[in-house]
Amino acid sequence: MPEREDNTKVAIYWDFENLHAILANIRNGESWYWNNRYTPQPKFLELRPIIEYAASLGDIIIHRAYGNWQWFAEYRDDLNIAGIDLIQLFPRGAGMKNSADIRMSLDALSDVNSYQHISHVVIVTSDSDYISLAQKIKQAGKMICGVGVDGNSNKYLVASCNEFKFYQNLVKSAEEPNVGVYQTQSPIRNETENSNGKIEGGEPVVVGTPTEQAMQNVLMRAMHQLVERRGENYILKAELKILMKRLLPSFDEKALGHNSFSAFLKKNSEIVKIVDRDSGGHVELVEYSRSSDASSEVDQKSAKVIVP
Repeated sequence: MPEREDNTKVAIYWDFENLHAILANIRNGESWYWNNRYTPQPKFLELRPIIEYAASLGDIIIHRAYGNWQWFAEYRDDLNIAGIDLIQLFPRGAGMKNSADIRMSLDALSDVNSYQHISHVVIVTSDSDYISLAQKIKQAGKMICGVGVDGNSNKYLVASCNEFKFYQNLVKSAEEPNVGVYQTQSPIRNETENSNGKIEGGEPVVVGTPTEQAMQNVLMRAMHQLVERRGENYILKAELKILMKRLLPSFDEKALGHNSFSAFLKKNSEIVKIVDRDSGGHVELVEYSRSSDASSEVDQKSAKVIVP
């Protein structure tokens, strides 16, 4: 039997240039992106926190990003690792607008009508041009979620979504370093022939089993996502494993010697604690429990009244 949920399917659409431009201007000053839009762009945008937020909603089955990709080579590896379908849009017209809003809206509405199993739509943009799209998706009975930049997102777009997350908050929640993700043995490399006919090695294109550290990182991130979304520190183990496999598809506890998922969780008791308050099969985030206990102690002390 498959271990993945069948009822929550997510489609995510990025107005990539919109978010990149806002972050570039925040970093370098107003109008910086407009003045440098036809030059190779440095990286300003972190993809992983947004993708992990979308994965916390359900299985991502459609993943598209729209932009003029000839200037975004610095994002190549991140985009390829995420498995994003890149839609090329060259600038058109006197205003040199790439028309991402029109194409993205048409694609999203077409997908929602064609694939009835889509339950959630995530739009990554701060642009008010997508207000009508959000309203139409709501009318179709789908959950519409937005991701935009704090201080730069249109307030009517935010109000039109069922849920809206600010990019800076997602990045802050995912600050822990993503180190030691894979242990790679004899990596296969892309090979190219130079002008002298010599074969030169390129970048690794395959990886091996995730390391223990990588799986611990994913465990921590998944628990934070679920506790935040549920609003309680009481998560079903099966739900946790589903999200971990969404965040790291190659997750395999048995590959590192754990005979079950429960054994993997017990090995990482400093991160999670298995609890059986109801029917069993639930876990708690340890650091969350500690912070809650500390807050409770402070509240109790402050509530004491000394009677002379």
